Amino acid sequence: DRAGQIFGRLRVVSRAGVDRNKKVIWRCMCLCGSIVDVPSGSLVTGNTTSCGCYLKERITKHGGWKKASYNTWRAMIRRCTVPTDKDYQRYGGAGVKVCAQWMDYSRFAADMGEPIGDETLDRIDVYGDYTPENCRWAGVQTQNRNVRVRSTSKTGVVGVSKTVSGTYMAKVTVKKRSFYSRCFTTIEEAASARKELERLHWGATP
Repeated sequence: DRAGQIFGRLRVVSRAGVDRNKKVIWRCMCLCGSIVDVPSGSLVTGNTTSCGCYLKERITKHGGWKKASYNTWRAMIRRCTVPTDKDYQRYGGAGVKVCAQWMDYSRFAADMGEPIGDETLDRIDVYGDYTPENCRWAGVQTQNRNVRVRSTSKTGVVGVSKTVSGTYMAKVTVKKRSFYSRCFTTIEEAASARKELERLHWGATP
């Protein structure tokens, strides 16, 4: 029974019978309010994710085709609603959702505007959904700090780890490249080294 399950913009309401090939048909409610009957196979494969409103929005001349915000919006929708998207498991598959109003690009653009420079869409609470209250345009340094604040460390100090020899070492990561400090005998020294690495590679700490 798929009643209550969500596939993209569609929420399964009830079973609606079978088609001529004896495949189960599910009655679904779209986020836009429309009711549509969809074969089970189309739901689970991701071939059908709306009543048709998503495709209509994509072909509508909303003026955003060449804007960075549109490409960002499209990627956000895909990774949260399309199971075949390469990033789905880390977003939609992990429970991250896009709020109802942002399924419409024009609403997203009105709330967020356009990014500047290297800014990309960042969730303030990295465990939260895509909502106006939880999103901002942010540069690489800001996003690195956002991950840092919500990271955990066995030593109790973010970015500081204990080596097998019992000493402490600091590390920061920039664009998938890691930078390390030398080893220290105390955690306090390693914490200071971490701050210095942040200054050197992330800029001034807020």
